[in-house]
Amino acid sequence: MSVMTVHNRFERKETRRARFGITRGQAILFLVSFSLFFYLLTELVFASGVDEVLPAKEVTVQAGDSLWKMAVRYKEEAKMDVNELVVAIKEANDLDGVVIYPGQTLKIPLTQ
Repeated sequence: MSVMTVHNRFERKETRRARFGITRGQAILFLVSFSLFFYLLTELVFASGVDEVLPAKEVTVQAGDSLWKMAVRYKEEAKMDVNELVVAIKEANDLDGVVIYPGQTLKIPLTQ
């Protein structure tokens, strides 16, 4: 004999609770969108400025030269303070430190 289950059609059905808040998928979608928005924002802010290219004078380092001595020598021509010119020379030549060698060719940035 088979057993059949009889359902009472007038019986109160269990009500589903309404879920408040956000689901995991919505949270992931929000985080991805938020990250993409701020990535694009930083690209617009920082990448929009074109690095200004200053004219440069190429100089060969002589024995006894240092970045400071070269900056003092070319500060009038570059129209910069000695400290600013030392930093500008390091940036223009991709130098990590202040060590330079005789025979090395350096670019001295000049202002227009």
